[in-house]
Amino acid sequence: MSELAQGKERRREHRARIARPVYVQAADPDGVPFEELRTTRDLGHWGFYFMTENSSYRPGMLVQAIPAFGCLNSEYEGEVVRVEQLPTGEFGVAVRLLSILNAAPALDTVTRSAFESFARADAPIWAAPAGVLR
Repeated sequence: MSELAQGKERRREHRARIARPVYVQAADPDGVPFEELRTTRDLGHWGFYFMTENSSYRPGMLVQAIPAFGCLNSEYEGEVVRVEQLPTGEFGVAVRLLSILNAAPALDTVTRSAFESFARADAPIWAAPAGVLR
């Protein structure tokens, strides 16, 4: 019986069940680019998992992603390593982060700008400018 069939954990790292905004940009199988703002279900140093209604994700697909890791909202290249059809009709997508593309991503689309707003709003209160409460 294979490791997968036995249900053994194959991850190299622990994943924390943390809901954080994540901006994802990719191209569907026809090469048409798309972007979306989702919420992680869990994340770790080298990857994250999120749910989406978008059926375009495939294992091996490269994505650009900006997971909100607090103040380190760098842009990464990632690879989709697993796509699961969920009972809710959504898809669960596991992404492995491969490399940093941009340490300070440019805000050039509405979705990306919305991500930045959500990521900052989700920052701890001590990160707010003096005199500003969230």
